[in-house]
Amino acid sequence: MNNENIIEIKNLIKSYDLGGIVALDQINLEIKKGEFVSIMGPSGSGKSTLLNMIGALDQANEGSIKVAGYDLMENKDFSSFRSKEIGFIFQLHNLIPNLTASENVQIPMLQTTSSDEEMINRAAELLKSVNLGNRLDQVPTKLSGGERQRIAIARALVNHPSIILADEPTGALDSKMGDIILELLREIHKKEDVTLILVTHEDYVAKSADRIISMMDGKIIS
Repeated sequence: MNNENIIEIKNLIKSYDLGGIVALDQINLEIKKGEFVSIMGPSGSGKSTLLNMIGALDQANEGSIKVAGYDLMENKDFSSFRSKEIGFIFQLHNLIPNLTASENVQIPMLQTTSSDEEMINRAAELLKSVNLGNRLDQVPTKLSGGERQRIAIARALVNHPSIILADEPTGALDSKMGDIILELLREIHKKEDVTLILVTHEDYVAKSADRIISMMDGKIIS
């Protein structure tokens, strides 16, 4: 980790229903490059909405948000930003069921200039790194929940992102497999020198991070 901010958010507001529902209320936040941060709070606290703002999956109404050098209130080429800078890991891995593990991992590379050979080799390298080197040609329906989540982690890393956003990555797993996934994320954070932002409502998951940000009712409370 260094002292350079990779994320700078100022007075960010996100509302729905013409302002009737305020999901994010004057959020101010700085995250350093290479930091491992957990965002914690109950359902409806705004933590997933904040993650979606950082990943440019949604846009705020007011304020400023700069991520990896991109001004997300001004920049409109969000697909380029996401493919270059962001790796997403969701609670429900979002794999395509009729594609193999390798093909699922390759999907984000389709937006790059990589050759077929480079894509296949990169997917194999990452699947081996998450102990799925013997599952390259398996479809997700033949794999366990933990194995599917490890494919999702490999997919998140495929384009060498500067930031990984993990939204409840252990939420659909039992505690033993959740611990394995959490340890894998910690290893990746150290090895890849990537900024890792993890949303959770589990106290023990949040404590694995360098810093815990607590949210309630759309505000950062600590």
